[in-house]
Formats: sequence, structure tokens, C-alpha cells
Amino acid sequence: MRLSPISSFAPRTGLRLQAVVAATLTLCAALVSPTPALAAKDYPSKPVKLTVPFPPGGSSDTAARILAEGMSKQMKQTMVVENRAGAAGTIGVASVVRAHPDGYNLGVGPVGGTIIARLIGMKVPYQSDDVVPIANIGSLPLVIAVNKDLPVNNIKELVALAKSKPGSLSYGTSGAGTPGHLVFEYFKKITDIDPVHIPYKGDSPLTSDLIGGQVPIGILTGPAAKAQLENPKLKFLAVSSAERYPQMDEVPTLVESGYPDLNIEIWNLLIAPAKTDPAILTSLNTSMNSVLKEQNTISRLEAQGYLPPVSMSLEQAREFVETDRKKWETIVKTTGVTIGQ
Repeated sequence: MRLSPISSFAPRTGLRLQAVVAATLTLCAALVSPTPALAAKDYPSKPVKLTVPFPPGGSSDTAARILAEGMSKQMKQTMVVENRAGAAGTIGVASVVRAHPDGYNLGVGPVGGTIIARLIGMKVPYQSDDVVPIANIGSLPLVIAVNKDLPVNNIKELVALAKSKPGSLSYGTSGAGTPGHLVFEYFKKITDIDPVHIPYKGDSPLTSDLIGGQVPIGILTGPAAKAQLENPKLKFLAVSSAERYPQMDEVPTLVESGYPDLNIEIWNLLIAPAKTDPAILTSLNTSMNSVLKEQNTISRLEAQGYLPPVSMSLEQAREFVETDRKKWETIVKTTGVTIGQ
């Protein structure tokens, strides 16, 4: 005899059966999956992956490895660095967004990949609230440098020269749509000068042409400028950070030079996927801040060209990102820079 389907049972029998099934499934789920509180309490119980959205060897990768080493000791669990480069850091960030939000899939969120890419029109497969900022791994300034033969010694003289010779100057950056490109375009707007942008594929070829005189003005990252500090073929006019760059403390800031809106730093955040357990985020934030206060970490980051690290609570990290987002929104809106320019 063929059994009747469940839907044909009497209503009371069906309800009882559904209740038994639901209770059984709930019990199985409880036995198989630990509750969030339990998962957070035992965290971390296995290695943690840290995705760096840039190739090995660069300043972001080096800082991430310094952090991973320190946090591995703090958490008594290995933090494994994996590089997933491409598309201005957005490929690596996207992989973090797609990962399971269990605290074992973290990433480095660069300002370009987390804020700038979408603003300049890149097709980014995630929203800003798809990641949670945990704290800032480290910040870098931008440095305005010029070839020694350019007859200027400070920002005021550079602006005066550009205005006296409209259309005759050019400036190089490490690429179109990079922070250096956006910042100098913003500088052009507020000073009403018109040097032509020449995008390079990174700091290295830009520095070579700046030294050789093929391009008279260059916007370098702090580490790239620091490496050429003693080079007699270059002059350094200003840094973009709020305070003077400790590694180049003779060079004034753009704020000191009369441009209070040009307080810009390039940063790399430790990020996690949205919906990660708040208790795990708090644990990671505490561990990271402890590492950033260690003298060994401070010294190693400084040697890589980073500004002194700043401890942040989770709330301060969110506020930091939102404040910077407004800053970059203003810059992009003012300049009109979009991808491909």
C-alpha cells in the first residue's frame, strides 16, 4: 500500500510531525555548530588568513607581515599572509567580502580599494559596508618632489613658476586614479595651475624619470621619497601628512605651506567581512593595538617608511574611515577624475 503524503494527514497529526522535525533540526544544528558566543570564546582555534591585495615585497605587504607576525604571538595562533593582487587592490578586498565571516578570513583594506576605486568609477563588486574596519595598520604620506634643475625650492615657488609658464610643466604619479594623481589634481584646482599628468606604472619608473629630468615634478609615496633623501638630483618640497614625516623632518607639510585642506595620508586597514561576530572583532582590535604599541613593531614600520602607528577602538576605526571617505569624495567631486584619465 502506498503511503499518503504528509500534506494529507489530519491537521493535528501534521502539526505534531512538523514540530518534531523542527525540534530535531534545531538540536542537530546546536550539536554541529557552536553558538557565536562559544565561537568567540574559543577564538582563534586555528590559523587565520590575512589577504594582502598587492604583490609581495611592497610597503603594504611588508607592513601586513609585520602585523601578522606580532598578532600570531599575541593570539597564540598563526596568521598566514596570502597575496591576491590586482585592480588597485579591489580583487583582494573582494575575496575578503566573499569569505565566511568567522574571523578566520581577514584582509588588508587600502584606501584605494576601500574608498577611491568606487568614487572614480571602477566597477567594484562590493559596497563600503560589506567590510568592517578593525584598525589602521599604518599610514604613509605623499611627497611632492622636483628635479634639481627646476628653479623652485618650496611650494609657493612651484605655484608661481607654474602660473608664469602655463602649459609648460608636467607631473608624474605612480598611476592614473592613484591617491597621488587625485591629490595633485586637487592641488591644481585650488591653486589654479595646469601641469599635465603623466601616469607611470609605479614609483620606481617615476623616480627614475624624475631623477633623469624627463618629468620635472613627481608625487611619490613616503617610502619612495625616503629612499632618495640623499640624492642630490632631487628636491623635496612638501609632504601631505598632518604632521611632518619623521623620516624627512626637514620637509614642511602642505598644511604648513598654506593648504589646510591638503592633509592626506594613504592607509591600510585590517578588515573583516561584514557580519563577523562583534566579540571576535573586539578581540582582533585588542590584539592589533597591543602589537602596534610594541617598540619592535614601531621601529620596523618606521624603517619601512610608515608614520608612527595610532591605536584605535573599533568605533574610532569606523569614524576614521567615514571622515576620510568625505575627504576623498570632495577631492573626486572637485577634480572630476574618473578611471582612465
